[in-house]
Amino acid sequence: MVGEHEVTAELRRVVEELRATTATRNEWSMLNSLPAGARPERIGSDLPDRYREFLAVCDGGTCGDVTVFDAATVGSMQFYADRVDGAEISLGREEWFCPGVVSDEPIFVNRSTGAVWYFPDTGIEWWKSAAFERAADDFTTFFLAWVAGLHYMRLTGSRPEEQWPDLLSVLGRLGDERPAEVLAPG
Repeated sequence: MVGEHEVTAELRRVVEELRATTATRNEWSMLNSLPAGARPERIGSDLPDRYREFLAVCDGGTCGDVTVFDAATVGSMQFYADRVDGAEISLGREEWFCPGVVSDEPIFVNRSTGAVWYFPDTGIEWWKSAAFERAADDFTTFFLAWVAGLHYMRLTGSRPEEQWPDLLSVLGRLGDERPAEVLAPG
C-alpha cells in the first residue's frame, strides 16, 4: 500500500515534470498553467484534505480542458454543488464540493468519502444527465490519473493530437490506454 507521504511526493514530482515540459513549447505554455502552491494561510480549512494537499503543491491550474480552481476562487465556484430543480442527480453543498471543471462540466468531491465524481459527456447539459461516475478515491489520485495521466482523453473527449494529450504523450503519461490510432506505427 502506498503511504500518504509517497502520494504527496508523486504529486510534487508530476507537477514539476508538467511545469518543466509545459515551458518547452509556446503552445503548451500559452494554454496551460500550473502555478506555485498556495501559502497555507490562503488554503481554507473546510476544503477536502487531498484538494488542500493539491493547492499546497499547485494553486489551481489549467491542464488542457481541465481547470482546477485556485484557493482564492474555489469558494465562489461552489454554486455548482447547489441543488438544481429538475436535475437527474441531486447534489448539495453539504455533501459535494466542486474543485474544478472539465470544459464547463463540474467535477465533484464527495465530502464524506473524498472520492471524485464527474458527469461523463453524454451530449446533454451535465445537470440534466443521469450519468454520474466515480473517477477516483481522492483528488490526488484523480489529478495523477485523470488530468495528468492515461484517463485524460476519456475524461475530456480530447483527441491525441490536441495540445494537452500531446504533452502527456511526450511524458509517457498516456500509457497503453490511448486509442489504437495513436499506438499504430506511423
